[in-house]
Amino acid sequence: MTIMKITKAALAIVLLMFACNDDDDKKSSGARWKKLGLDGKTVNEIKISGSMLYVATTSGLYKMDGSWEEDDFELIGFEHKNVEAVEIMSGGKILASLFDKTGAEPPTLFQTTDDGASWGEVNSDFGGAAREPIFDLELHPHNQNVLYATGFSVIASSVDGGNHWEPSFGDWGGFATGLSVIEINPKDNRLWAGGQGAIENGFLVSSSDGNEWESWNDLVENPTVVKEITFSDVDQNEIFVGWEGALLRTDDGGATWETLIDSEETRFFFGVCLRPGESEKVYTAGWIKTPNPQPLVLFSSEDAGMSWEEIRYADEQYGGVLDMQIKQENGKDVLVLGLDKGGVYEVTITD
Repeated sequence: MTIMKITKAALAIVLLMFACNDDDDKKSSGARWKKLGLDGKTVNEIKISGSMLYVATTSGLYKMDGSWEEDDFELIGFEHKNVEAVEIMSGGKILASLFDKTGAEPPTLFQTTDDGASWGEVNSDFGGAAREPIFDLELHPHNQNVLYATGFSVIASSVDGGNHWEPSFGDWGGFATGLSVIEINPKDNRLWAGGQGAIENGFLVSSSDGNEWESWNDLVENPTVVKEITFSDVDQNEIFVGWEGALLRTDDGGATWETLIDSEETRFFFGVCLRPGESEKVYTAGWIKTPNPQPLVLFSSEDAGMSWEEIRYADEQYGGVLDMQIKQENGKDVLVLGLDKGGVYEVTITD
């Protein structure tokens, strides 16, 4: 009789474990993981606009609306083409930069005014006498008529929707790997940008007016490159910068810098997100050149990056993170991760 009772109890526990398996295999250390789709695709950029999610990939531009259900992405343009950068504007207008890295087609800039239902090529003079790829686009947060873009070694601005461009840093046709990222601090309208020069030298630049520029060339040991710039919601002088091999922070507008992570594996920190309304809670993620496949790892900090916890998800083999955005939903932090060959994940922080 005793043996029979033990057996039934054990069986009940096993059945309970099986019943919970569907949920447990998607949870890890205070996070719930949900694959939204685009499996096998490489993500260049993620944009969140209201309830809409836009994803630029190496093989097309996609969007998802509403409740963000799994595998509910819609291709809205440029199938099998590399969409290098995208900017979401008002009234259904979107700009998309296309860059064929094989050189078979020239770089182009496209726009839609109906949220991707139809597209037209912009008669853009970005690059001057010779077309140049746009690596990043940034709309001024307080003046929708001003648009910034980066090229190989140039930052340029446009006030006519991307047709005519005026260089404000560098010049057309520069010999460099490229300026990877440009951001505008919404608190003081200061421009920040960074990338890599001709000899794999990483650099960061900043300007209050687009004319006079301050630069940092030795914050991280070369070879390196700037991949992400994130501003605090609380303090305009607090800025996080993701590099190849390191994550840095300043709390005095760039006068001094501290290294939060010095990556032994030379991780490229493509994603840096702060909890909206504060700067103590920080998330970061990135990509390593080798190995590929690689683990999917999210780093979380409760003290502005002074200490970190690793959150790993074992069920994704292509875990290199190439972009990351944050929103809040029901009081929880929700991160959207774009992967290298791994599609898009939604991660809800439950702890």
